[in-house]
Formats: sequence, structure tokens, C-alpha cells
Amino acid sequence: MNRSQFLRLIGFGATGAFVFRPSWALGAIDYDFQGTPAGLRPYLQTPRPDSIWVSWWTNADAQTHVDFGTAADALTRTATSAPTRMGTNYTYHCVRLTGLQPDTYYYYKARTENVTSEVFRFRTPKAIGTGTGKFRVLIIGDNQVIDPAQRRYERLVERAKKKIEDLYSVPIEEAIDLVLMPGDQVDVGTLEHYRHLHFKFCGWISPNIPIMTTIGNHETYSDPGLANYKAIFRYDDLTCAGVSSPDPEVYYAYQLANIAFVHTSSEHITTAQTTWVQDIVTASDSAANVDWMISLCHKPYQAEQYIGDISTWMRNTAMPILAQTQKHVLNIGAHHHLYARGQTRQWPVYHIISGGSAWDQYWGQSNEADYDDVQKTVAHWTWQLVEFDLDARTMDVRCFSEANIRFPTATRWSYNSRLVDHFTRKRGITATPAKPSLTNTFAAPVTLPVELASTAYQTTSGEAMNSTWFQVAADAGFSNLKIDRIRDVENFYGDSGSPLYEPVDTHAGLDILRYTIPASGLPDGTYHARVRHRDANTLWSAWSSAITFTVTGSVPSDPKIALQKSVYPPNEDIPVAFENGTGSTRDWIGFFPKGTTPRAGASPSWFYLNGTRTAPAAAIRNGTLNFTYNLPVGEWFAAFFSADSYTEIAPRVPIYVGNMVTMTPGSEAYDEGETVRINFSGAPTGEKDWIGIYRVGINPGPTPSVSWKYAAEASGFRDFPGLAKGYYYAAFMVNDQYQEIATRVPFSVGSQISTVSMEAAQVQQGSDFTVHFSNGPGIPKDWIGIFKDGEIPGVNVLTSYLYFNGATSGSVTFQLPDLAPGKYFVAMFTNDSYTEVSNRVTFTVQGKAPLEFEQAELEGNQMRLRWKSESGKTYKIQKSTRLDGWEDVRSVTASGASHEELVPVDRIADPKCFFRVTGD
Repeated sequence: MNRSQFLRLIGFGATGAFVFRPSWALGAIDYDFQGTPAGLRPYLQTPRPDSIWVSWWTNADAQTHVDFGTAADALTRTATSAPTRMGTNYTYHCVRLTGLQPDTYYYYKARTENVTSEVFRFRTPKAIGTGTGKFRVLIIGDNQVIDPAQRRYERLVERAKKKIEDLYSVPIEEAIDLVLMPGDQVDVGTLEHYRHLHFKFCGWISPNIPIMTTIGNHETYSDPGLANYKAIFRYDDLTCAGVSSPDPEVYYAYQLANIAFVHTSSEHITTAQTTWVQDIVTASDSAANVDWMISLCHKPYQAEQYIGDISTWMRNTAMPILAQTQKHVLNIGAHHHLYARGQTRQWPVYHIISGGSAWDQYWGQSNEADYDDVQKTVAHWTWQLVEFDLDARTMDVRCFSEANIRFPTATRWSYNSRLVDHFTRKRGITATPAKPSLTNTFAAPVTLPVELASTAYQTTSGEAMNSTWFQVAADAGFSNLKIDRIRDVENFYGDSGSPLYEPVDTHAGLDILRYTIPASGLPDGTYHARVRHRDANTLWSAWSSAITFTVTGSVPSDPKIALQKSVYPPNEDIPVAFENGTGSTRDWIGFFPKGTTPRAGASPSWFYLNGTRTAPAAAIRNGTLNFTYNLPVGEWFAAFFSADSYTEIAPRVPIYVGNMVTMTPGSEAYDEGETVRINFSGAPTGEKDWIGIYRVGINPGPTPSVSWKYAAEASGFRDFPGLAKGYYYAAFMVNDQYQEIATRVPFSVGSQISTVSMEAAQVQQGSDFTVHFSNGPGIPKDWIGIFKDGEIPGVNVLTSYLYFNGATSGSVTFQLPDLAPGKYFVAMFTNDSYTEVSNRVTFTVQGKAPLEFEQAELEGNQMRLRWKSESGKTYKIQKSTRLDGWEDVRSVTASGASHEELVPVDRIADPKCFFRVTGD
């Protein structure tokens, strides 16, 4: 369908009026895939109230013109620029329309000397700071799959457009202000993928709505310096609240209406980007004309599949900065090819994964975990619609599902814009849920299990309850937590399996106002418990008053101490959590230099369990001590002692006091035979401090290093010649021991380091087959891929693939019953890229040999069928009257090398009848 079919235009007068008549307006939405309309389909980007960029591709045209105006028949202005020849048959046209008015419809056509587009329409953004009206955003994630036979992303875009226009009964440019794409717009950053994947598949909407992209890991593949990305997208002069980006086409921010959009890069983690995020937050928080902030980061804040494959920078560094302003309400991620939604534990911020329709991802495929800061994970192909009511100060988010990769191809796109999630965020509401209480009373020690019960949820805001948070701690300050559990009113995790694969709510029927501590859930001891409630607007109540209870008859309660980390900078407090003291009022904890024996006067820092050097009146068994004494630089250990003695009652905990050493490899990848250089700085200058080289997957200590050298000076480098081909990391350790005081730095030596193998070079069609691997890089999204013989990874579409959770050795089993006969190769690729790191193994899929009939004769009203068979194998007899539409007659199991069956024939009802036998 083209736009002339879509709109019934009735005279392009001064107003350019038209009547909107989509084909689905008078009935059900037409979900049959039609594909992007033919012709030149421009791509809008970087919208401003007074300007917008229009771009498109041709093979070699030399002119770039856009005619535009406020009426379709009065394109009175023309913008012109010089095209960019980026490669053979890749000419990029990009021109900026300027002098536009805010919140105004414009008509335009793009043209060169050889091609002219039809007339399209777009609307400029509202004036910066506008706080009235509606602002709508379409979020649609990873494009990635270029396969023209599947056209996954094109289908997703088409369905989103149809559903949105059906919802609002207006053309897409009247309903939607902006499209956000959170990364992996391509599979590899080649011109082929930008033109024929991203631009082409977005063609349903790109001429009418501006699209803003975020860098994903796939943009860096085949284009590590992002030369293509930076040439195609025009973000370099964007600012937000007066703050510009030091690397504007890698990470950038801008404001539309009163909403700040902050696009970060999970692939370019630098101090400069972190500082920029802080500057944006500080400026936006104090800006009166900014009321909302949305952040994007390709790798997500949290994920329940391929656990750990997230942006730790966004989770641990950027999000705490963004949460400094109450205006930050939503973080958008992608990378995982599904939909997920959660709320950060401590801040009123939603986070989602918008994974589009990229490579297959489903339950049971990877390492998985149910996290309490994710409320829903739905393994569907989806898109999201965000509507801001700027007057009411509300954000409404809906997620629509279109397809499930677990369905057969014929029924895969069967959800038809099914609503699978809906949540809201309201600014300006100060009323939080009422402070709850725990109703339990404990007059005596209890045996587990024990149920903690909260009072009912109450609020004056009108918001429904969404979550409860139960905590049980060994100390009254709740720093030594034993139970720390958030539960939501619903928790979608996993699916129902074949054939429907429906999302499963694991909290269905669960009363989240009650929490049961299971038998053996806590050791004997005294504990403190509290609870709080969160509403559907992500706001938490105050914590309840704590109650205290004592557990008896539980698991053994060995004393223990724990520290939060193993390296502490000088002048930083050192909290030590302790539990299960002996009951003496004079139990104590002290620090001693490594290698010394605890004795009187040997500890420069020690306390009784009450945090003083005066013994408490009553025994303390559990809690946390905060050591504020500035321990000298060096190695120490914390020890737990009983009753003013030097009898240790718990394992020691070693630490290092001093600054972390900085290490960098001279290169991330060395040729075989090349000397590896490891640079270091900020070292403590110990005579026996050393750098060790280890293979990935091996930890220092039990297994010797591959190579090592002392590093006694404050800064310098060490060279390591003669390393065999492999994946390695360097570790910096102190005093001839294994205390690491630097972040490990990985590097590789040689190419095709990893090895893959198969047990046979021939695979019978329909049979499962296993691929073994060794010496992998150890990265979570390393994968084994299958390509047809002669195909090029990253250029041709892969046939199938499996991740293996970052294991360095092991095997994967492919179950591909429909894999066609032919020649293929299998290889290992690293980090979700097309970087090939192993040998290739070529194999052949052999077609099933036809059954050999020994007899097939009509005998009266019966057909005698006899064929060569395999004993114990099941065969199916089928019949048809037209050599299609085969129907089952019976299934039989052969008992020998030959099998015979008599099948009845109705000559009158079926004057023509064909029979066949198939083997499972």
C-alpha cells in the first residue's frame, strides 16, 4: 500500500486539507504483510522546533534537493546540499530544512536529477519548554536481521504504524512526535546494512516521523571507529539545558517540549561520558522548562535472560546520577531480543527492554534468573507507545506484542498488537503509601518456618499497590541483611511451554503482604524485621517500625565476618558485618597486619561489638562495625575473637589498604610470537609485588600463572614474550601472594584461538548434532554459528546459532529438523559479533533416503504395502486423492527388516487413491 492509497486527498488548497481513510478504519486492522511502499522513502532525523534533517540513499545521483512548504500543492521553498559518495552504489543525501515554525505541519518531496519522491508530511516539535498538550513516542528496538525472506523488523514497523493509526484514527505524523530506537539498528555497521536494513525497513514511518538512534554493540562491528554511523546521523550540534556532549555523535541529549532525552553509549564507557551525564542531570534538574527525563542505553539496566549481559556502567554509575533528579522516570534498553519492565529498587524510575525482532531469544536458551527489580519479562517481539499528558504531568506506557519466535513460521505473527503491559508515572504526586506495620508479636523464641505479616496497603493518592519490600537483618541498623526481598503484585517470568508459550505470572494467587521465612532460612540468633509498600506510581512508603525475634532450633550458627570488598583506599571507612557472636559481652573484632599473630598491642584498630572499647552491658550477636581508623597502606586481615581472648571464632578476611593499581595492555590483540606488554601505574612499590598472566577461566592460586614478573616500581611496564596462542588476562598482586589490587585486563594472542569440532562430517537430515568447542574467549554472548558453505558471516544471513553462556569449553547441540540438505560450516564467534575466533568445520546434511518398497499391489478392497524397514522404528501410512492434503491412515512399528500392512480401500468413495509411507 502506498500513501496515495492510504489517504484520500481532497484538494491541496492553502490548508492542504484531506480526509483520512485507512483501509482498517471501517473494520479490523489488516495485519497481512504488505511491505514498505515502493519509491524513494526519505528518512527524518534530529527534529527541532525550527529545523529537521531529511536524508535518503541513491546509487550515484549527484543532486540533493528537498522542496517543502505548508501545503502539499505549494512547496515553495527548496533546500539543497551536496551528496556524500560513501562507496560504490552508496550515495548519501542529507539536507537540513531550516526556518520552520514550531508545532506546524509541513509537506515536502525529496528529489535528485533521476528520482523524485511523492509528497510527504511531518510536524515540527512543540516549542522548547512547552508544558501543554500531548507528546507521544514510539519505542522500537533492535532491527538487526537483514534477511529479505523474513523482513522481521519491517513487519514490526508496519504493524506498529497500523495499530497506532487505528488507535487514534489519524495519520501517523499526527499521532506520534518521535521514534526512539535504542541500539543495534544494524547487524554490522556496513553501508549495506544501513541502507537496506535500517533505512529500508523503517520506510513505513521514516518519511513522516523523525527517528533518533542509540549506539549498540552491532553498530561497532565492521565499523569500530563508527565512521559510517557518524557520517549518516546528524547529532553533533544537539544540546540539552545548555549542555553539549564532548562526543556528540556517540552520546548526546536534546530537549523536545519539556522532555529531556539522554542517549548514552554502553559501548563507550569513559569518564567524560559519566561527567557529561552528571552535567545534564544538574542542568536539567534546575531548569524550569524541563519536567521529564528519559534515558537510553543499549545494554539494559537489568535482564533475566543471559544474566550479567547488561550495562554495569548504567546500573552502578549512570543510574545513581540520573536518579538525582525526580524528573528521570524511564530508562530504555535493548540488546536482549524481548520485552522486559521493572522498577529500580530504591528510586522511582522504570526501566524497560525494547528488544524488537532481532535474533531469536527465548526461555530455556540461556542462563536465567528471576530478579526482584524486573516485574515482567515477555519473550515476544514487541513495540512500545509512550504518551505524555504535559498538562496532567503523566506518562502512560503501553507495550504491544506482535510475534513469538517459538511459533511456526506460518503462525509466528499471530498476536495482532496484543497489549502485554501497561504502566504509568505521575509527576507532582507527593502522597506516598501509608507507613505499614508488621502485625507479628514474638513473646518467646520461635522455630522456623515463620510468616511475617504486614498491615493492609493504604494510601490517599488513589494509586494501587504494586510491591512490598521485606527485610530481615542481623542488626538493628539493617546493614547486615539476611532477607532482602521485593515482590510485585505480578511477576511474569518464564512461559507455559509448547504449544502456546504464554507468559507465566509466578505471583498469581500470592499474597505479597505476607512473607514466609522457610525452615532453615535463618540460623539460630536474634533478628530484626521491617516492611514497606510501593504504589503503582513507583513511590515507596516509609519503613515500618522494626520488630525483633529470636530463632531457635534452626541450622548451626557459626560465627562469621564479612567485608564489602577486598581493596579499600586510604582514609575510607571499613564496615565489617558480623553475626552469630558467642554471647559474651566482650567479643571483639580487630585488624592485624598480614603475617602477624594476634596478640596484645598488635592491632592498631579494634572494637567490641558495640563499636567502642568499653564492653556493652548486654551481649551483641549480630551487627556491623564501622572502622574509621586510617589503617596504613598494606595487607591486613580482620579477625573475630571471643570474650577478651585471642581465640578466633570465625575465618579471617584479608584486605588490602591502598589505591587500586591501573593496568592497561599495550594491545587487546597480539599476533602469535609478538611480545605482550602490560602497562601499570599507581603501584605500591613493594619488592615482591607482581604481575601474573593467566588463561581466561583460571583463577590465581590453585593453578600457576602462565608467566609472571615482579613490578616493584610505582609505574612502568612489563613485557611477556613467548605466550602461546590463547585468551589471557593480567592480574596485579602484592607481596608474592594472590591479593589482587587491580582490575584484570584481558587480551588475546594469535588468531582463530578457539577450536570447534564435530563427531562426523555428515549429518542425517532431521537428526540432532553436537558441536564441541574449547579455548573460548569466555564472554557471555560468544556463540556457535552455522552458515551455508561459501557464505560470508556478517554479509550473508546465518542459518542458525546457539549461545553457550560464556563457557571456555564444552558443547552445544543443534536441533534443526528442517535444515535442508546441503553443505554448511560451523564456527565460533565472540561477543555477539561476527568476529570469527575459531577454525571452521565443514559438514554435509544428507537428505533422507526414500523408503524402498518391496510390494505395493491392490488386492480386492485392500492395498498390500511391504517395505524395507528398521526394527523398532515407527512408520506412518498416509493417503490422498489428489497427491496433496495427505491424511493419516495409521502408525505402525516395524519388528524386522521388512514390514507389511494391508490397508482397506473404498473404490466407490475414492476411485482415485494414493498411498505413501513416511518414517519419523
